[in-house]
Amino acid sequence: MRKLVLLGLIVCNLFAIGGMSTLPDDEKKVAQKIQDTLNINQKDAFMIYSDYFQSYLNESDWQLHFGNNATLSSSKVQKAQSQTMFVSLINPSRIINFSIVTFPKQSQVLIYTIETLPRKSSTVIDKFNDLEKDKKFIKERETDAFAYFSKDGYTKKINIFVSSPVGAIQYTNLYVESLTN
Repeated sequence: MRKLVLLGLIVCNLFAIGGMSTLPDDEKKVAQKIQDTLNINQKDAFMIYSDYFQSYLNESDWQLHFGNNATLSSSKVQKAQSQTMFVSLINPSRIINFSIVTFPKQSQVLIYTIETLPRKSSTVIDKFNDLEKDKKFIKERETDAFAYFSKDGYTKKINIFVSSPVGAIQYTNLYVESLTN
């Protein structure tokens, strides 16, 4: 057991030290796409990739769809200093949408995530009941099919949708990260 823990620590440190060069080819392409699209350095691209994307790519099957400033070729946004990237990441258990906007003058990036988990209605109702009991969350709105919870003082929101026999749990969050430039 100790050997496995030690091996795990070594592998994690190698990823941290090696950055993008340690990634498998398909994941390296994702990190490179982040770097190229947002016009940021490799260290910042790897940080965004490893902090926001990598955990969702652990599934055996996944796909990504990208959009960005250049997608809007007939608009003034195409040549804006702030770069925008929209990503839909789909794997067998969830759909995650990312909106990423760089603010070069402020050396920051804004990352808005919407993670949708399609589930059986019984699973969704269990989540609803857990959230109602959790003192950290405030129920802001409820109807027969929907509920909306927020975490007091945070940007995290949880939406609940039930339409038997199915439903969905949706997590939204907003993050701001510093860029090294």
